[in-house]
Amino acid sequence: MPNNKSAFAQVSDAFPMFGANIKRLWGTKDFTTYIKALLQDARDGSKTGFPEGVLSALIRLSDLHDRKFPELQPCIDNNENFKVVNEAFPRIGSKISACWGTAEFNPYISSLLHDSRGGNRKGFPFETLMALHALSEQHNKEYAQLYPLIDVWTQSDT
Repeated sequence: MPNNKSAFAQVSDAFPMFGANIKRLWGTKDFTTYIKALLQDARDGSKTGFPEGVLSALIRLSDLHDRKFPELQPCIDNNENFKVVNEAFPRIGSKISACWGTAEFNPYISSLLHDSRGGNRKGFPFETLMALHALSEQHNKEYAQLYPLIDVWTQSDT
């Protein structure tokens, strides 16, 4: 359970279900993913924003968890595919490392793999391209909870 009881109580009092999930996930790898998803949803407008006090409490809890459990933070520094990309393109490697384990990862990888500049990109060397695809597949497997399943058979054509 979080040590910062006032931040936890602030979230739990306002949103008991979120408080129960925070308590259940505290000290696990899934905590960071859960909090990041809550914060992302609130910031990009896909869910009704949290009251300012709750939002700051979630951020405090996230920071506290990161400091208390640094070993649980997503890290791909020792991944061979990441090393291939990072050695050839350090700026891209830095961004991949920062996005790893978040919902921001797939849009970033997609922006790298799909030219949106009208054909002006040179393209990646084959080894780098394969490493980017492998990282994308690995991320989708490890962080599947970040991406809702879409049942194409139940979607209407309207």
